[in-house]
Order: sequence, then C-alpha cells, then structure tokens
Amino acid sequence: MKRLFFILAIIIPCLTQAQTITEGESVLFYSLPKTEFVINVTVELVTEKPGIFYQYSERFLATSDVITADKKFYRLKDISIEPRTVRDPERTYQITPNKKSLATYITVNDEGMLCGINVAPTKIIKESKKTLTENQASKRINQKLLPLSEEYMLAGSTVKMAEGAAKQIYRIRDNRIDLLSGDMDNMPTDGASLKAVMAEMEAQEKQLTELFTGTTTVETVTQTVIYTPTSAVSDKVAFRFSSLQGVVAADDLSGEPYYLNISYKPIKTEAPEKPKKLKKDEVEVFTILPVSANVKFDDGDKILFEDTLTLPQLGVLVPIPFDTMDRNSKAYVSPETGRLLSIEQLPKK
Repeated sequence: MKRLFFILAIIIPCLTQAQTITEGESVLFYSLPKTEFVINVTVELVTEKPGIFYQYSERFLATSDVITADKKFYRLKDISIEPRTVRDPERTYQITPNKKSLATYITVNDEGMLCGINVAPTKIIKESKKTLTENQASKRINQKLLPLSEEYMLAGSTVKMAEGAAKQIYRIRDNRIDLLSGDMDNMPTDGASLKAVMAEMEAQEKQLTELFTGTTTVETVTQTVIYTPTSAVSDKVAFRFSSLQGVVAADDLSGEPYYLNISYKPIKTEAPEKPKKLKKDEVEVFTILPVSANVKFDDGDKILFEDTLTLPQLGVLVPIPFDTMDRNSKAYVSPETGRLLSIEQLPKK
C-alpha cells in the first residue's frame, strides 16, 4: 500500500486539464515522451542616436559620416537548435490500480514519463549548455559637454557651443601628439601613468566626438522559438527574421523565412485479424517504437543545422508484453524515447 501512495504522489502533479479524477479515487497516470525543438536565435539589437551637434559635423570636424536620426534595428548573429524531451499530453494514460494487474507497478520519473515496471525512476539526462548571460552592450556615453570656457557657455548659441567642443577635440589631439613625442613640460613619470593619461584623453575625445557623430549601442539578446514536429515537412517556415522586429511569426511576411525539413520512413503497421482480448482485470501499458528522422534547418541558401534525431511522437504504440512477465519481472522503458529497452526475469521469492 505504501508503494501505491508513492507512485500517486509522483504522477498526480502531471495531470492535464482534460483529465479529471474523483476525489479519494485511486488512479495512476503515466505519459509517453515527445521531442520538441528549441530554436535559439541570437541577435544584436542596435540603437543609434544622433549627437546634439550632428548638423555641424562637416563644418567643424570635416566629416559627414554621422548619425542623423534615432534608429533601432536587429542583426542576426547565430542560430542553434536543441532537441528537448517533454511529456506528451496526447499520450497520457490513466490506470485504475488492480492488485492482479502488472500495470499497477508502473514507475514514472519526476516529469510523469513512463520508466518501466518494477524499476526505479530514471532521470532524463540533460546536457549542460552554455548560455549567454553577459549583456554585451556597449556603454552609452551621456551626451553632455565637458567643461567649456565661459566664452562658449555664455554664448547661448548651439553653433557656438559646437565650435567650442570641436576646438577642445583638436586641443586633445594636439596634446596627445605632444605626449607621445615627449614634447611636454610635465611628462608622466612612468609607463603606467602615461597609459592612464592616454586612456583619459581618448575617452574625452570620444565623448566629445560623439556629440557630432552620434552614439551606437549594441545589445546581444536571445529570442527563442519552440517547434513540435507532428509530421514530415518540406520547407516548412519555422519563423521569420525582420531587421525591424527581430524574430517574428512564420506568417509575418515582414521577415525573411527560415525553413525546417523533416523526413523519415514511417513504421509499417497492419491491423490484427482479431482484436486482442485482455485477461480479466488486466490493462495494457504502452511504450513507443520511435522513428529516426533527418532534420535539416536552412535559410534557403545555406544549411544551418542537420542531424538525425529520434522523434517518439511520430512512432507507433506497442504494449508491454505482460504475457511473458510475472510480478518478479522488470521492464525497463526509456523516458527519452518511450522505447521498451528490456525485460528482466527475477528469481521467484
């Protein structure tokens, strides 16, 4: 009786909305697995902002290569596909416990997927995957002026302030040349001090220059698409990529399509001449004979992913042969594929 309650404690949290039980009723549930594809799309979100003096960049800095308007856009950086095993709600079964049935001794794991008969639960081994956790965004420089002379601060004119900022840029450049050539009255005393002074001068020049050329911020983000195979497909649009929105839905024509191809040989099945008759008080526990499918993902020109993967949901159901077993037997089932791995006959006690 303790064994029954242990199994129920694991299985009941895995109920789907379509399944209901009567309070106080003893029932067992088990699920078979299915494979879904987790498509991780790594993109760069680029944000451009014009500098407050961009209109005077050619006049004072002799450059027209500047940002003139606010703009955001996405750049595709990387695509990866990770197969993931989850329980299949469409293949979740309910069993009424019966001491005469071997089905009473099913074992499931924490996800509610069948592991076998009279065996310990098996955990699904998940490969550790390195994910991008660092926000690779460039630091945005605040668009504020470094200290200007009183002449420019009191001018009250944008063009006059732009002129002062440009003169300060040229002054920094001249000072850097003097520093590198050693033509300064107060030279740094050592290499570390020289390096620190050079870094500070470069930072000041960059901050002032961006008042004319503008700033660009690049942030790396990952957008995820989940695709669950239900059949073979040819050039199925999994998602689209838009430079304005990043990853968009497959039916959103604003983006460029990315295609998924799944091909496999279906398992041939025949209907039995006579339906199988179960023994009194006996129920069947199903496993899966899964299929191996060739999965290819491409952008229409280049193959981005190709592998042979096991897809349980496209396989056929096969009952565990209880006729060859007794209460001392063990049946091992793979929670990743749903396949019956082996039947072990233990000595009778």
